[in-house]
Amino acid sequence: MPMTSVTLRPGVNTMMTLSQNEAGVSQSQLVRYQQGMIQKYGGWESYYPVAIGSTIRELWGWQDNNNNKFLGIGATQSLSVIISGANTVITPQADTRDGALFTVSSGSQTVTVTDANSSASFFTTIVLQTPVNVGGLVLNGVYPVNSPLTSSSYTILSSVPAITTTTSSGILPVLDTSSGSGTVKVTLPGNNLTIGSETNFLAPTSVGGLTIQGEYPVVTVINSTEFNIGATLQASATATAVMNNNQARITYYYEIGPPSFLGYGLGGYGLAGYGLGVVATAATGTPITATDWTMANWGEILLACPFNGPIFGWSPEGGAQNASIIPNAPLINGGIFISQPQQILVAWASTRTNPGFGWTQDSLIIKWSDALDFNNWTVSSQTSAGSFHLPTGSVIRGGIQSAQQGIIWTDLDCWVMQFIGQPLVFGFSRVGSGCGLVGPHAMGILNANVYWMGTSNFFVLSGEGVVPLPCTVWNFVFQNIDTSNYSKVRCAVNSLYNEITWFFPQKGTGGNTENNLYVKYNILEKEWDYGTLGRSAWIDTTVLGNPIGSEVQSAMIFQHEVGFNAGSVAIDASFQTGYWTIAEGNEMAIVDWILPDMTFISANTGETPPATLAITFYTTDYTGGTPQAYGPYQFSSTTQYINTRIRGRFMSMKIEGADVNTFWRIGRVRYRYASDGRR
Repeated sequence: MPMTSVTLRPGVNTMMTLSQNEAGVSQSQLVRYQQGMIQKYGGWESYYPVAIGSTIRELWGWQDNNNNKFLGIGATQSLSVIISGANTVITPQADTRDGALFTVSSGSQTVTVTDANSSASFFTTIVLQTPVNVGGLVLNGVYPVNSPLTSSSYTILSSVPAITTTTSSGILPVLDTSSGSGTVKVTLPGNNLTIGSETNFLAPTSVGGLTIQGEYPVVTVINSTEFNIGATLQASATATAVMNNNQARITYYYEIGPPSFLGYGLGGYGLAGYGLGVVATAATGTPITATDWTMANWGEILLACPFNGPIFGWSPEGGAQNASIIPNAPLINGGIFISQPQQILVAWASTRTNPGFGWTQDSLIIKWSDALDFNNWTVSSQTSAGSFHLPTGSVIRGGIQSAQQGIIWTDLDCWVMQFIGQPLVFGFSRVGSGCGLVGPHAMGILNANVYWMGTSNFFVLSGEGVVPLPCTVWNFVFQNIDTSNYSKVRCAVNSLYNEITWFFPQKGTGGNTENNLYVKYNILEKEWDYGTLGRSAWIDTTVLGNPIGSEVQSAMIFQHEVGFNAGSVAIDASFQTGYWTIAEGNEMAIVDWILPDMTFISANTGETPPATLAITFYTTDYTGGTPQAYGPYQFSSTTQYINTRIRGRFMSMKIEGADVNTFWRIGRVRYRYASDGRR
């Protein structure tokens, strides 16, 4: 009987039919390719033994000036740092209150705020969520506490002086609607707004069947006191209401202890008491929550931005127990990254300041700080701070710093931001169209090239520009992904194996799905594979060692490429090939002897690898026929060969392994066959 062999063709392909994918792999689970051979995926072990408590959205590893190593963890219910094996919670704390008394003197920029038991300190920043006219000046937005007076009073500084002396609860906007109209008249003295500018009302107000909250364009300016905004719906009644029931709404961001970025650009903080032994009060608020986070480290300082929130900073040497708001940074941002080598903090989908009292989040604006000072965002000839509004797309989806330039994605395009110096600081160029990003963590950098997932393709930005990445498992990804949860897609770079993985949620598994599937690309082998595994956050090799990922359901953190197991259990690795022709021509064949070429390794040096693989063969007479299964046969390092009675024209093979502490790799498959006539 003649002998022959088949060498499995590298790469997994779900686009081909099983017969077209001859000797290739059509199904895979937790495998990878190395030098053209398929092998078991690397193991992972617990990095921290206790679950974090909520879904982890971002991980960040860095080191301080004393060579201490840290892992920042941004979860939906907390922000924390693992230090020397202990998880320290540093979640920013906030408290929102309605109603306050304001006192100001004519010609003064100092405003005294009286708010019972607010316990504001030098280390507190307030956000006025309702515009309020006090003494002729309009207060709105972010104000660091200038000086705490009592547990119920403090001062802030206005950018302009008051016109009159007053002590009052302030004048809040009055809203008037007309039945059947989408135009809402707003009355607020001293607003100084112009047509085309936008207003931002953070606190919701119900009037005439409408809820006024968020951003609204100014469509008509009647006078210095009255203007009209355009609502998205028509009012159901003619009505009048004062915003937020005529109460100023203030959100307090408490820093428990001195700001942890003390000494790193505190311009505008107004901290006369620093260095004089000032001690923060014990005031605390409610830990903030977040749907997502982006992080970066500014030297030893961790910078963290919750999605559509402020930017916070924390340092192991700052003395603070929680992360501190960066007071002069934009209040609302989609995310952040640091531009190098100038060390400039970049915020995308950031806040735009409007003429008058208005400020709004602009989904297409990029803002950046002064070089070497993340708290200075003042645009002048003396700073590098600035902004740029992207002219295409509808929303910025993400940003990242590559080797030589910043990369910004909208829902449609890819832009690069290149440092060019004064006066523009950064130059922006669109390098790709129709290649938008699906979510803020759907991109990664490997070997100086940038890879990302779009809504219907994968892309790479290299020296050749933006190029679609051919994907042999395209249908597995884009026909299974839950498009309503694009933001949860996580790109996982594994530089140890030259791999880029995308974890994504599967559609049809219920609402609010989390990542449970993955697709992986080896940039050297140029081969794809896929499988089932959920990771909600990931970092590549850092000062902390091998890649680290967080499991979705358990919120456990694992270090990858460690050992051969999935934590304490076996990795259930498997693959199945397409069909290959057993014999030449139209002959049917019988296969009675098979010898897979396998490599086994044991985790315990010196021991015979105990791994036992289950091998199942499938045959069919015709490509559309129902396959006949043979096996599974057990195969280990001591198995010389497999005796079979396999009959058919086409044959495929499935290999499954679920042993602990073992590794396997497959090369060529040899088999003996004899002709069995034609059919």
